[in-house]
Amino acid sequence: MKKLGLYVGLLFVIGCKSLTTLPATTSVDTSLRPKIVQQQIKTTALAFETLQWRGQATLAREGKRQKISLTTRLKQQEGIWLNGSVIVPLARVFITPNTLQFYEKINRQYATLDYKQVEELLGVSLDYGILENILTAKPAIPRALKRAKLSFTDDAYVFRYQRKGVVFQFVFDATFRLVEQRLKNSETSISVVYSNYTKIDGQWVPEQLQASLLGKTPTTLTLYAKQIRLNSDVKMPFTIPEGYKSISLQ
Repeated sequence: MKKLGLYVGLLFVIGCKSLTTLPATTSVDTSLRPKIVQQQIKTTALAFETLQWRGQATLAREGKRQKISLTTRLKQQEGIWLNGSVIVPLARVFITPNTLQFYEKINRQYATLDYKQVEELLGVSLDYGILENILTAKPAIPRALKRAKLSFTDDAYVFRYQRKGVVFQFVFDATFRLVEQRLKNSETSISVVYSNYTKIDGQWVPEQLQASLLGKTPTTLTLYAKQIRLNSDVKMPFTIPEGYKSISLQ
């Protein structure tokens, strides 16, 4: 696996291939004003302190597909921890509000990046809050939703906002769950589709998503969670093993 392919795959970064979206349980209410819809979206959004997934991730890039088992742990506004394996552990990623670190065991390599370096690699602006929002089925950039214009389809509320050549689109089903979010500029198209949810402790938690980054090297990642835990104790151990070589992703 190429270095950047592993990095992008374990990061859950983001894209534009369609999935069959969740069926709405009721029709949308076209009489609702944008502020009311946004308030309902805020009320429906997942509230959590910690979140854990166990499942599978499939990465498609440059005509190749790779499948790994993946464990993901989140502490709200503190960190995202990922451990990937195929029978044996392969790689570990730890994302904080300041840095992204990972190491992979096959070649005994590691890297540490700040978000400016991540932006240079991916060609899109990215920070910790965006990543956490994507993984928990919230608008990646909340202020864009607040400024967006509302339209309706038969089964969805659609918010669209454009600023300085960047188009944001957020699609919610009739029960105000996010089913797709999309960002597009002149060079890159990014979208995440949430195709299934499960209800835990009265809250909707995303169970399956498909994400792709359409740019110079199209990348699509599908994540399916087989086991989810909400607000339980989590540990996020991360130490670069001795003897590993620092690499550059530039």
